[in-house]
Amino acid sequence: MSTVIKISLFAFLCYYTISLSNDLAERDIILKDMRRDFENAEDTLEQNDAKIKAALGSIESLQSQFGQLLTEDQREEIADGKDLNSEVMYQKIVEKQSAMVSRVNDLQNRIAQLHRVESMEQFGNGVYIVQFNIQIEGGIFPFVVELAGLELMPHSVQYFMQMVSAKVWDNTVFNHRASRILFAELKDTEGNDKINLLVEKHIPTKLSFPEYTDKYPHHKYTLGFSGRPGGPGFYINTDDNAQTHGPGGQTMHALHEEADPCFGTVVEGQQVIDWMQTMTNKGHNDQYTVIESVRIVE
Repeated sequence: MSTVIKISLFAFLCYYTISLSNDLAERDIILKDMRRDFENAEDTLEQNDAKIKAALGSIESLQSQFGQLLTEDQREEIADGKDLNSEVMYQKIVEKQSAMVSRVNDLQNRIAQLHRVESMEQFGNGVYIVQFNIQIEGGIFPFVVELAGLELMPHSVQYFMQMVSAKVWDNTVFNHRASRILFAELKDTEGNDKINLLVEKHIPTKLSFPEYTDKYPHHKYTLGFSGRPGGPGFYINTDDNAQTHGPGGQTMHALHEEADPCFGTVVEGQQVIDWMQTMTNKGHNDQYTVIESVRIVE
């Protein structure tokens, strides 16, 4: 009987030992998993801490940049702790920016009014019409442009009429550039820049600001000044580009909410524009020379 008890006791001890060993092994696995999770958590905390420090640095940098938009007196008030409310600081910045925008708009309106008067004195009242004579494969083909009214685009129209009056566009070229426009560069047939001609004629090399009105959008056959603020080069829209060349249409510009100035429309000879654009679509690289640009007085 004692032998059976001994065997049973030995079997129990073996079972208990194996069970305890398995339990310890499972706990060891759990501890390793917990240790790994803890290490991952530590890494995540360190990464988050680095992100928080970077964010704080960015916030401080942003606050510093915002501070530069305030007046010296306002910055001193903040430094003295008189006005630490971020909402108040933001409001002051908005007020200052609004005042600056208002002042810029006022200056633009003054320039527009001045050029409206100058245009009437130099070119008279009424609608301004310009004819371009283009040399294509040995022949001369005209098209006629009617400019926007002075009540809509006085700055752009006055600038363009100055160039036409000074014969700046004579012996320049239209180039194949894109599928939706024909681009007129202020260059001769050899590719030489003619900006110096503007300087000689005391004509600005570009507009003072990108004048635009939604009453005269970039529809097909309209003329627009390229670039910002625009000029002296211009293009003819060979498609409806009201969205792409209108406000917010070209995000590569710093102030993409602005738009290219649109200032005239081809009213005669549209088939000439169509033909040049057809050659562009066919992959031709020819240049079409402006033999003459002349104002038509009715």
